[in-house]
Amino acid sequence: MALRIRDVWLDYGTAASDRKLLENVSGICWDDPFLWTVSDEGRTLECLEPHGNGFRLHRQIALDALFEGPPGQRKEDEADIESIDVASGRIWLCGSHCIVRRQINKTKSDIVDPQFRVRKSRRLLGSVTIAYALSETDDGKETGIALPFSGKGSLRRRLSTNRYLRPFIDLPSKENGLDIEGLAVVGRKVLLGLRGPTVDSIAIVVELSLGAEGSIKSSSPRLNFLNLDGLGVRDLARSDDGLFVLAGPVTGSRRPFRLYQWRRRATDRIQTPELRYEWPADGDAPEGICQKDQGLLIGYDLKPNSRRIKGGRVRADWLTGM
Repeated sequence: MALRIRDVWLDYGTAASDRKLLENVSGICWDDPFLWTVSDEGRTLECLEPHGNGFRLHRQIALDALFEGPPGQRKEDEADIESIDVASGRIWLCGSHCIVRRQINKTKSDIVDPQFRVRKSRRLLGSVTIAYALSETDDGKETGIALPFSGKGSLRRRLSTNRYLRPFIDLPSKENGLDIEGLAVVGRKVLLGLRGPTVDSIAIVVELSLGAEGSIKSSSPRLNFLNLDGLGVRDLARSDDGLFVLAGPVTGSRRPFRLYQWRRRATDRIQTPELRYEWPADGDAPEGICQKDQGLLIGYDLKPNSRRIKGGRVRADWLTGM
């Protein structure tokens, strides 16, 4: 069966007054009947409902209303949520957990700043029930469950104890530092796909064990090593017989982007997923993927003046025939 791409329009209505919402669909997840999306430039979660041949905004939810004490609320710092999944009635969200190189003046593109910035607002890894996320009242009886944002038990602290990841924890994103961009919940495991680091040009998927009611056990993380031809993981999505892996550059380069299918095995050896598709060099950058019916729904990080945006709508792709 030949690959086919169909347009799917996402209508964000008045929420699209912040154009960044349309330009940066970083995570996407289908859970019939709703489509859930996040943008890495804000602090919200969007729920869309079916409408015509696409979806329209049903509700926009502030992350600060779902979780207790996420850093950066006062200054409205971006949460940099890069990935999302839905499993067993819970919505899972993960920020990049990265640090960044400081930019004093972005207009001076010929200057590289020597200092780094710690961005605690990017350190959310947690889940919340769908029922609570969609509830109209805040009665204080429930909040999301998240790992600590810093210190003991935090994700960065846990990953820093791993001998492969330790050297990269305090490097900036896009410079082979820690940068989480993929999330998939498979059985009793939470899988986190790393854009960076790659180790010896091999990509890494971190595996954490689930506890009760959306919690994550304190056991040491386990690493999966994937040969993605030197690329890092840009998103993960469950498939009928494994996982789809969206792969792209660790750096800020906009090419190449490839789709792999990974039939996951429990092994410490390097695994080589099957290449299924490569995006054309002149298009927008795929950023979020999820399985919908017998196809894959894809959201994009858009170039300026992208034709994918029309008013308050943005065009996603539905890839079938894989």
